[in-house]
Amino acid sequence: MFTFNERDLRLLKVFMTVVESGGYGGAQAEMNIGASTISNHMSELEQRLDTRLCQRGRIGFQLTDTGAQVYEAARRIFSAIGDFTGEMASIRGQLSGSLNLGLLDSAITNPLSPVHEAIWRFNQRDNDARVTVRVEELQTMEKLLLEGQLHAVIGCFPRKISGINYDYVYSEKQELYCGSRHPLFHEEAQSISIQNLSHYRVVSRSMWMQTELPRLMVETASATVNDVLAKAFLIRTGTYIGFLPKHFGDSWVATGELKSLLPQVLGWSAAYYIATRKGFSGSPVMDYFLEDFRTALEDARIEQEI
Repeated sequence: MFTFNERDLRLLKVFMTVVESGGYGGAQAEMNIGASTISNHMSELEQRLDTRLCQRGRIGFQLTDTGAQVYEAARRIFSAIGDFTGEMASIRGQLSGSLNLGLLDSAITNPLSPVHEAIWRFNQRDNDARVTVRVEELQTMEKLLLEGQLHAVIGCFPRKISGINYDYVYSEKQELYCGSRHPLFHEEAQSISIQNLSHYRVVSRSMWMQTELPRLMVETASATVNDVLAKAFLIRTGTYIGFLPKHFGDSWVATGELKSLLPQVLGWSAAYYIATRKGFSGSPVMDYFLEDFRTALEDARIEQEI
């Protein structure tokens, strides 16, 4: 039977650093120890677990299937330790621990998003909490939330899954844009019809295809992206049309690089939520952040759209 001890925690920390650094070379710089020491730690951990964790050699560093499972389990362990540390600090009257947030990219780029104010408020408190922000694909962040590696995710959720609570925050305007080199850029609004839009290449974000494509009367997208910056890039090439958050698209309109097309007809709103895991009792750090988030939301006086 495997018996977990303090030494195993240190070995797992080395293992996680190697994985997150992409191999021994990056881990050397991160931990400031030699490759031979790292190799010895890795070999010891493999012996302790009686399994091969990674392949190393000419093909480079690569996790085995078992290694990937161990890595995810180790992340959960250290996340739980962080939560425990925070709770113990709270008992002593200190605000400490980890706050792990997942944010959809447009929740960061929108200057009116209450998350900016919430983090500012949180850091006005007397605390030494470690804040981690991850910007990933939606499915990835949902998975991390369910595994307890993220405490909250703020973004759009076209589909809702069991095990997660979704609390509505605000709605964000979306408009259709084209680049300055696109044939529609110099067309008058009255000469543009929705039917004609289907003749042009469309770029769509993977999670919004079922919402965006029917509005343009097309069945498939000519290009797909998984983040707002890539979408804006393709639209700016002048060869695609696509929807962008209004605050983001208008920043390029101001420079003359983009144009909004039929906003009164084609504009729509994306609902944003703050998502938390069902059954998660929370931690002092998370509780304070949620309190600050709600205060920031009230102060923003958001009625429906930003």
